[in-house]
Amino acid sequence: MNYRTLGRSGLKVSEICLGAWINFGEHLSDDETFAILDAAREEGINFFDTADVYAAGKAEEVMGRWMQGKPRREFVIATKCRGRMWDGPNGEGNSRQHIIEACNDSLRRLQTDHIDLYQLHGPDGDTPLEETMCALNELIDAGKVRYIGCSNFDGAAITEASQICKELGLNKFISLQPYYNMLGREIEENAVPACLEEGLGLIPYCPLAQGLLSEKYLDGTIPENSRASRNEDLKKILGEKLSVIQGLAAFARARDWTLSQMALGWLLHQPAMAAPIIGATSPDHVRENIKACEVELSKKELAEIETILGVTPVAATT
Repeated sequence: MNYRTLGRSGLKVSEICLGAWINFGEHLSDDETFAILDAAREEGINFFDTADVYAAGKAEEVMGRWMQGKPRREFVIATKCRGRMWDGPNGEGNSRQHIIEACNDSLRRLQTDHIDLYQLHGPDGDTPLEETMCALNELIDAGKVRYIGCSNFDGAAITEASQICKELGLNKFISLQPYYNMLGREIEENAVPACLEEGLGLIPYCPLAQGLLSEKYLDGTIPENSRASRNEDLKKILGEKLSVIQGLAAFARARDWTLSQMALGWLLHQPAMAAPIIGATSPDHVRENIKACEVELSKKELAEIETILGVTPVAATT
């Protein structure tokens, strides 16, 4: 496993992050989840991402149970706040009131005394960003949080947060968790340049476009009970991008990679990239996707991929 510093910090994280969205605490038993987490640890993954809203707190709880009896210092645990977690007007948002209460709840569910990376799950137009950044820094000062990051922020919000921190002498965001994959590259227009300017590392979610960048849909059919079978947006993208996906798969197969491995490897070649967040329903999924760290793409190959995608990226590929 290779490790990268997360943004403009000294925190080292594995090039692949294991995420808890959808499966942990809801669709998988503790034994199944623990087997996945154990496989990730064995493969050198030290970076794990969850959120308070995932399975209404149960994803954090199962992560907390798994960590018991293991060296806490081995793990970089990331979680998020913003979404509704209790009734009433302060049960959601990025106010000082919500952030501090939500952090305390996450610490309890995770059964730990600190969160390595505490992230805002999204912006909150009802709360001044200055209040939010001060609240996050209060948590750092209290020793409850080590580093802070954001998710689903655009370039303007990233820049505004950074300016507030400069003016007030506060700790800044070190990461952005955006939707980003070969088929979804909107962040390249303004968020990526802002991350490069302000020193944020990318930890993208849905790096496989919710399974579209896998072998599952290559023949154009949608398996029963698959994500696409329940999601009209995915069906639409599949219909529009099937030939592109098939072209990418052929490119990958010619190099003895799976489409998933190449899609993750492609992300690891993008500017400001730290670690794509993978999901897994079995240890084998972890072991397969971890091979993305071995994917090496030349400048010529990266250009060939752009041709297949039919996209001229705003952010230059390195």
